[in-house]
Amino acid sequence: MTFLKRDKKWILIIAAFIFARVIIFSTFWAASADKGGWNNFYSLAQPASSVMMRLFHDFCDWHPPFYYTFTSIILLIFSSQWFIYITQIMLALLAVWLSYKIARLFFNEKIAVTSAFLVGIEPYFAWHNFLLVSENLFTPLLLAGIYYLFIFVKNNARRDFYFSALFFGLATLVRPNTLVLAPVLSVFLLIIFLLKKPIGQEKILSFSAKNFLAVLVVFNLIFFAILSPWMIRNKIVYGEFTLANVLSENMFFYNLPPLISMQKNISYENAYRQIVDEAKKHLKEPIDSQGNCKLYSKEEFSARQDYYSKASKNYSLSSLKDYVKMHLVKTVPFFFQSGYFEMWSAYSGEYSKPDITALVLKKDLSGVKKFFKEVNAKLVFYILGAALWGIASVAAFFAVIYSYFKDRERFLFFLISLAIILLNALLISPFVLARYRLPINILFFIPLVYAASKIARFKFKSKIKE
Repeated sequence: MTFLKRDKKWILIIAAFIFARVIIFSTFWAASADKGGWNNFYSLAQPASSVMMRLFHDFCDWHPPFYYTFTSIILLIFSSQWFIYITQIMLALLAVWLSYKIARLFFNEKIAVTSAFLVGIEPYFAWHNFLLVSENLFTPLLLAGIYYLFIFVKNNARRDFYFSALFFGLATLVRPNTLVLAPVLSVFLLIIFLLKKPIGQEKILSFSAKNFLAVLVVFNLIFFAILSPWMIRNKIVYGEFTLANVLSENMFFYNLPPLISMQKNISYENAYRQIVDEAKKHLKEPIDSQGNCKLYSKEEFSARQDYYSKASKNYSLSSLKDYVKMHLVKTVPFFFQSGYFEMWSAYSGEYSKPDITALVLKKDLSGVKKFFKEVNAKLVFYILGAALWGIASVAAFFAVIYSYFKDRERFLFFLISLAIILLNALLISPFVLARYRLPINILFFIPLVYAASKIARFKFKSKIKE
């Protein structure tokens, strides 16, 4: 590769990237040897069973099909999960390169290289390259969409905006998290377009109002055109016009239990049991999330999905104030959860950590105090991880405020990045996992490195004055 000859920095990045994965895999493989080897790796990844079925789509289509098509093709050709991991590592390296390209659009080489380096060596990301999880394919597709989005914002090139819609659509066929990304970004860009003079961004989005609206319409048409064939197929097969069947029941099984737990001051398990018992009055058993759709006729399955969707929406709307409180509090871990405790648990086999936000919502701090009083390895991993991502999150907010007053050239990058971060956090709440943040790690690392460079420069100037 010519860029390796030209730039020794990339040799360092790739060497560190590979070294991190060698250490992670060898460590976890040794730890998994007495827990079932590959079986232990599979148990850590929800999509693993469907991947190994080689169906080219998820069993019962609980999730979109693209990751399963990707893994099925590899297994069909090579008949070994090793080649999935090798391909996922190559995709991770592509994600590092895309992270660099995103940063380089607005920042100097030093900040771009450092940010990409951090993405490459981040342990949780490295670990997931050896798990059969869809983030491995989702991440480079989403980053490609973000890259073209920022090119459009910077250069006003419509073609790049349409490329962004293409990659966002493909990413959504991997994970449904980005289903509302295109329309929400469209509204956000429209607001920026209307306010670009007051916020000092007159040079960007230099279209007439009519032309800009047309660009946004085409952007959304491309995005939904990519999704519509699969949604039409699901309507024919399941009677539900949906991207993924899990979207109909997610709120019932994941949002209602923490809400009821907070309202009634009971455990999550008891709250979950209550909604299941209520569902049994209306549906035949089993009542379970992402179960076997083959047990029901098309009409029965559609009726079940409708029940889950309507019951959750009706209850949440009837308790809207409580729901908003619960949802926002449950969003907070997104900015602190590192996944390093999860890695420790997978390594050690010990999973004892309280649901801190749930205890806070119930005003029961005894469990939280007990967890932080016991000084041990798992607490150290938890605190270090929370500190890293907490600082990175603060940097993301800091960069927006600082750039507005001191660095308008980069303000729009930080503003759009923060909007994507907040949207992601709100969409996955209340069931927050650190792996849902993996695809946008670069949007945290760029402001972290940027803020660090500003602080370092300020301290250097202060020393010179002294």
